[in-house]
Amino acid sequence: MEERETYTASEAAKVLKLSTRRVRQLAETEIIEGERDAEGNWRLDKASVHAFRDDRRSTSRPQEGPRSRSKRPEPWDRVTELERELGRLEGEMRARAELTATTESTLRESLERERERADRLEERAEQLRDELEAERSKGFWARFFGN
Repeated sequence: MEERETYTASEAAKVLKLSTRRVRQLAETEIIEGERDAEGNWRLDKASVHAFRDDRRSTSRPQEGPRSRSKRPEPWDRVTELERELGRLEGEMRARAELTATTESTLRESLERERERADRLEERAEQLRDELEAERSKGFWARFFGN
């Protein structure tokens, strides 16, 4: 690779508008072609860096026809898909939690209203029992003639 033009990791980071650390990761996973020099610094193939940059641009907007895929591995696409799915599920869980809280509140209010209604009915039943007992305690003729 010595005969090819190369970038350092920091130069490639500027071209790609990424961090130097991310560029080193891309080189280590062989997404961008390069090799380490004697001091352990990355020397990245300019053509590979430019191809990666161009491929990122082409995948960020709609494609008109079939294009060659980048050397970017499929797991990155899967990670993005999973992040979207996670966001959707978290939103759905929040909505369900809100719905559950609203439902629980409504049911508690309904229960309280029904308890109050039952108490009123019980009081009325007690009144009617007392009236009935009072009528029974009168003699037959008093009930018959309404005194």
